[in-house]
Amino acid sequence: MAGFRAYIAASLDGYITDRDGSIAWLQPFDAIDYGFDDFMTHIGTLVMGRTTYDHLHAMGHWPHGDKRCIVVTSRTMDTAPDNVEPWVGDIARLVEELRAGTTGDVWVAGGAKAIRAFLDLKAIDHFDLFVMPVMLGGGKPLFEPSERTARLTLLAAKSYINGVVRLSYVVG
Repeated sequence: MAGFRAYIAASLDGYITDRDGSIAWLQPFDAIDYGFDDFMTHIGTLVMGRTTYDHLHAMGHWPHGDKRCIVVTSRTMDTAPDNVEPWVGDIARLVEELRAGTTGDVWVAGGAKAIRAFLDLKAIDHFDLFVMPVMLGGGKPLFEPSERTARLTLLAAKSYINGVVRLSYVVG
């Protein structure tokens, strides 16, 4: 059965994009290996919201190779790569289908709305948060507001020489 994972970076003040919706603020931290390639060896499917997909697709190349990617959306996707498919409908049903029939884990890759939807369904099993040593002062927050709470248990904390901290949690 596939596990669901979140793996995301946020500023110290809790934002995943700056006020302009950009993630370019992360570029100064690119020189260090945070274990992304190892993380991706366990991933069979990516799930992301439409805004995250549009941002990645606009970069001119698809950064996730031939990994299966499901985009939660309400709009058509005319120019998507072959391994990218839209999901229109109930996210709970998507979770059931992916848990039952996916090889490897599922990465809920973002954004904040998608992560919140999966957390509210108690679908995310493992959460890796990279706290970046920068304060953006505004932008898109890591979490959308919700009435539901989630309890997380810390598995590990790792600090890097550049001030980044990786917090690994089990959810639930």
